[in-house]
Amino acid sequence: MSSRPGKTAPRLILDILTYDPRHETQVGRNILTDPPPHFDPTKPPERALPLNNCKHMFMTKHDQSIFSNPGILLNHETVYKVSSFCQNCRYHLDLIVDFHDYEIRNTPCPNKDFPLHHFIYQEEDVNEQDAFLNHNIPKTFRFQCSAKKCPAELRIRMRPPRLKDQYIRLMTDRTLLRRRLESAKQIDPDRAEYQMARPIDGLDFLIRYMNDSLYPQKGKTRIPLLNRKFLVTYGRDCDEMLSEFGFTCEVDNHGNGDEICWYLPRPPAESDPLASDTLRTLVEDVVAELSVLILDMPDSEKQNIRNVVILPKPSETEIERALGSLDYNKRTMTRAEVKSLKEVEEHPYYAGLGARADFSDELILFAYDRQVETDPRNAAYYFECLQDLAIGRKSAVLEEKAQILASQGQTNRREVAKAYRHFGIDPVHSAHLTDEIIVGQFRARLQDISPALEDETRNMLRIIGQARQSSKILQEASNAIETYAQALSWLDIDAETSDEFVQAMFAFKTEESPTSRDIAVKAVGIIAQTRDSAQLRSFLINGKTGPEMDIGEAYQILGIQDRVAAIDPTVLVTTLEVQKQADPDNIPRLEQAYRLICKERFGEGDYGAAPPEEPIETHPLDAWPVGCQNIGNTCYLNSVLQFLFTIQPLREMVLNFDDYKQECTPEAIKDKIVGRRKPSVEVVKKAQEFVFELKKLFHMMIQAPSPSVRPEVKLAFLALVKDAQGDPPTKVSPSKGLGEIGGIPIMGPMPNSSDADQLETKFGDASTTDWGATAGIPATNGSDTQVADKPDQDDSDGRRDSANPFKDNSEVAVIGLGDLYKDPPSRPPPVPPRPKTAPQDSVSTTVEYAARQQDAAEIMMNIFDLLGCAIKPISTMEDGEQIDMIKDLFYTNITYARATNGTTTLKSDIQDHILTSPGDKDRHIYSALDDEFDIDDLDDPSAQDDKKSTKYEFITHLPPILIINVRRAVYNAKEEKSFKNERHVALDDTLYLDRYLQQTMSMTPAQLLDSRKEQWEYKRQLRALQHRKSELDQTALDMSLSDVVECAADYISDLKAADEELLVDLDPLPIQSDLAEQMRIKAHNLRKDSALLDEPIKQLEERIESHFDGLKDHPYRLHAIFIHRGTATGGHYWIYIHDFKENIWRKYNDEKVTEVTDIKEIFTQEEKWPATSTGIVYVREDAKDDLTEAVRRDPAKPPSDSVEMKDAPDVYMNLEVIDGVPA
Repeated sequence: MSSRPGKTAPRLILDILTYDPRHETQVGRNILTDPPPHFDPTKPPERALPLNNCKHMFMTKHDQSIFSNPGILLNHETVYKVSSFCQNCRYHLDLIVDFHDYEIRNTPCPNKDFPLHHFIYQEEDVNEQDAFLNHNIPKTFRFQCSAKKCPAELRIRMRPPRLKDQYIRLMTDRTLLRRRLESAKQIDPDRAEYQMARPIDGLDFLIRYMNDSLYPQKGKTRIPLLNRKFLVTYGRDCDEMLSEFGFTCEVDNHGNGDEICWYLPRPPAESDPLASDTLRTLVEDVVAELSVLILDMPDSEKQNIRNVVILPKPSETEIERALGSLDYNKRTMTRAEVKSLKEVEEHPYYAGLGARADFSDELILFAYDRQVETDPRNAAYYFECLQDLAIGRKSAVLEEKAQILASQGQTNRREVAKAYRHFGIDPVHSAHLTDEIIVGQFRARLQDISPALEDETRNMLRIIGQARQSSKILQEASNAIETYAQALSWLDIDAETSDEFVQAMFAFKTEESPTSRDIAVKAVGIIAQTRDSAQLRSFLINGKTGPEMDIGEAYQILGIQDRVAAIDPTVLVTTLEVQKQADPDNIPRLEQAYRLICKERFGEGDYGAAPPEEPIETHPLDAWPVGCQNIGNTCYLNSVLQFLFTIQPLREMVLNFDDYKQECTPEAIKDKIVGRRKPSVEVVKKAQEFVFELKKLFHMMIQAPSPSVRPEVKLAFLALVKDAQGDPPTKVSPSKGLGEIGGIPIMGPMPNSSDADQLETKFGDASTTDWGATAGIPATNGSDTQVADKPDQDDSDGRRDSANPFKDNSEVAVIGLGDLYKDPPSRPPPVPPRPKTAPQDSVSTTVEYAARQQDAAEIMMNIFDLLGCAIKPISTMEDGEQIDMIKDLFYTNITYARATNGTTTLKSDIQDHILTSPGDKDRHIYSALDDEFDIDDLDDPSAQDDKKSTKYEFITHLPPILIINVRRAVYNAKEEKSFKNERHVALDDTLYLDRYLQQTMSMTPAQLLDSRKEQWEYKRQLRALQHRKSELDQTALDMSLSDVVECAADYISDLKAADEELLVDLDPLPIQSDLAEQMRIKAHNLRKDSALLDEPIKQLEERIESHFDGLKDHPYRLHAIFIHRGTATGGHYWIYIHDFKENIWRKYNDEKVTEVTDIKEIFTQEEKWPATSTGIVYVREDAKDDLTEAVRRDPAKPPSDSVEMKDAPDVYMNLEVIDGVPA
């Protein structure tokens, strides 16, 4: 672990104001970059800075600065620069705050969690480092704010004065000026008016020359050497200085002979203030230094000077503003204390915490927390600082914090020294001892003490381990084992030790110390798992070594009957988990069987092997969402619940349900219509019961003092069981399983035989799949598949069928909740028909059974219906359908346009999602949506053009939250089984929906329709070319048409050759002599035709893809993605959700909620066993912050008596207090 202290911004500013590179060697350290030495209260105090150190008074150089502007929002291009110089020592300071990491770290300090920047020194620029400690060169130091989400990078550059001491002496020394006068008389003796220059003249003239060079004027660019005033002021002994400042000496000839002239510097025009070391910067620096030198001259000298010098404004305020510390919280102090603070050095404990003496108690605690987090190795010293400052400041807040930390085990340096002495170690020498030596001392001490003293000895070792940040020492102190190395170390063996000797050491350790049996079992278990040793696992289970499990037994243990059928690794994992839940006492043997099957099926290290445990992420409970535990095949229900919780208006409606609750009487609901149906009183009561349970869950998700919560069974029961009434059943009969497919037991949704019977009369014996967490809704069209891409009937007659895999969209008997409605149903069932099976006993509860019947899209529809039934309407539609918050948030109004014989009829409908298909190749979400909104022919393709009927769709109203579901499961009628379409649907962070609307802000309905028609024509042309390409490249023989013709030509040639070799006279084969050659020519032409299609296809694809690039009036941002991994017959669901506030993605996988550090995990797809999107959620960009809130946490605090409070040791009674702080 890296351990590096830092300092708060106010402390860093104080150090900048007192850092003097000239005396760095005298101090022995760089006060900017080196941590202050640890204060020893037993020794006399020493000054932190030499008396002759410059206390800088920095003045601003405006032309080289970029000041912070509170009214401008930060972005990755934001840079602040405060350029200044000290009016005392003339050193120059460039302070640059760079936010170039803003797109990654987008929560700059100060904020509610980080009231100040806390800067950690990173490095000194290599090109400016000086091996000889020369203070006369520029030095740049880099710092980074330690807040993980703060993008601030700080660069501090100190430059020595431009005007060297010898240059100032050249211009102001009277002796040199007198010599220069005599020299001038010798150079041009004809002049009699020479007068000696004053000491101020060299400064005065030079500042005029420099200003003229910055703002050049015609006729003021050159100075003749023989100019009277120039000659006596500078002569020839200032040539080096002038050249260094950019002056050039040239010989001019204007017809009067040669003349030596000095030309003023030629700096570039005003440039970027971030540009450093330019000639313009040099000239501006010299002007700044000359100004303070002139002002420091005696008033008698300043008479008759040509230039009016005005000192710039001090820059300390701008420095504080740039570093976000202009108005930090300060403690209340008396005038005497404020005066003392300016005149006397602050106590070293403040410097140790990187704080200031004027900090409020809250800022002192903040500084302490930052130091401990960034430099845990010195936590004992920082704790000592906090304890002593609490006493010196007489602060109850700091004393309470110190007592709490002490009760939690935090120690100071005195306690660490005591711990070392406990083991006979001099604390002075502790830094030179290895962890192994200290652990050896501890083990030796354990042999010499009674068991009653073991706890105290371990506590002393823990104090040392905590101070040294040594995991080895802490593990030894805790007597805990977590890793393979720790297990070997505890058993006193190494990695080469055989399994037999491991068992022997287990017996030895447990006989020597019977109380250590549990830790010994854990050690052997870790070794067995790491080595994959069946022998050690058998030893742990049976207490002795038994025969290794064979592969046949492994299949039998997991209940897999067919050892030949293909097995999906994800299904195998699900099988293992279900078996472990059913038989928790036999988990080691189940895991052993699983590993053996994985090894046989997938080989060592393949995907099929048991997936490694993900590292446990720890986050502050009040800043991280909770997970939802799986209560039995409810991974997709958990995903839906997590998504709904992030929708802020819906969550607030649920939490304040009483304000929205529907009055539940026959009179109140007599006109209520939800989903084209009139709910009964019983249905409304059941829906409100669901919302009440959902409210309880949301409260748990907000207040739970744990990283995950367990949804109530009743909530799942109400959400999943469509005919649920009352409480869920609590007792079920045992079962061997749900049957099998391909010899593998089904660990997912089992078909409802009664449901299948009703559906079978309509659809025959077709089967679809939806067990476990199913792959989604049936999808793409193939030669032997029946899907719901485009129904034969006009699907504008009712709510779009999102699940029926067949083109017949007529009425089907509704199962479940439909039985409770008064009116006959008109919407098809949300689940495809299941295969008919023999009645079986359930393997778990009714909830788990119902969970197997549905996927995330079905559950979302069911929950929307429940919420609609439970709440009051806002208004009603023309057909009586209730309008409520759910419809306002999620429902899209889609218009179906049908054109027949030149007449277009329109019909609108609302739906809670848009259904898309992944297609037969990887494609973009736009391509998938285009297919849904493209024009379609409804009649026989052979019909005349003027008789054809076409249909297309457009959106008349977009909801704030748009849900797009992806059909994944496809039924193959020929093979009579389902498969999962795993084609990738590429997503953009921003989706522009203009192309699917009736009109936009930039296009009228007619213009937009014309544009769509233009794209449809491109697509028609593309389909024609692709069809021709398919004819040329694909045949029933799995080869191209050209290859088929080529093979036929070869066959004919072979026939002719065989005919000629016959020894018996037979009639020749009736084959044209040049037929084979003609066929080869034809094959060549076919290949050429195919190749010639590639470029127009590519051009059309690009044209189609870019056709709507200019339409960006309706941007939607990607908020959530429902993900499924597995097959059409089972797998696992999770969800990715974007936190717009923190600008991070999280993965919600049941009880685990982790940050996605690599965005490719979301937007790219693996090649093998890919996870695929089944649901995609976009939110309107301008309302995303109001609509979504990924984190809302207010975890309950533990009872006050859960923390053991101890009195702090009375070690401060005799301390001398100086200036309110203990010495």
